[in-house]
Amino acid sequence: MIKLDKREMEETLLKIEKVVLPAIEKREVELVDLEYIQEGGYLYVRVFIERPEGDISLEDCKSLSNEIDETIDALIPHKFFLEISSPGIERPLKKESDFVRFKGEQIKVSLKHKLNDNKNFEGIIEDFKDETLFLDIKGQTLEIPFKEIKKANIVFNFSDI
Repeated sequence: MIKLDKREMEETLLKIEKVVLPAIEKREVELVDLEYIQEGGYLYVRVFIERPEGDISLEDCKSLSNEIDETIDALIPHKFFLEISSPGIERPLKKESDFVRFKGEQIKVSLKHKLNDNKNFEGIIEDFKDETLFLDIKGQTLEIPFKEIKKANIVFNFSDI
């Protein structure tokens, strides 16, 4: 079983990103997230893409995979699985622009450090400005500095369908 250290994983991820970004940009899609992770004894390169309109097809994923597969293969000396997909309905929010784009949506947020004795919050994006997320939690506005956000994602409400 291969065991890679965090530094090696991060360096490889940066190399992968340099390969992936030009291929994504020429397709007029956006990179939502990129992962190079080890789960169990397996390595994965996961590329999550979308269009602002939200319509990523299987053909989009296949085409991107075909273009970048050999180049990424040359970067990684170990066996790995390449996965290309849309981020799904509960997509992660990674960039400041994601929070602006999804204003009015319900999200879950995990923080790096406690705020008001809690690290996890769920609410509606009220606004995002000056590197601060304004989250409406049951009528109360919570201000969360962007640098404190560890993880955030859209919450899909099944009762709306």
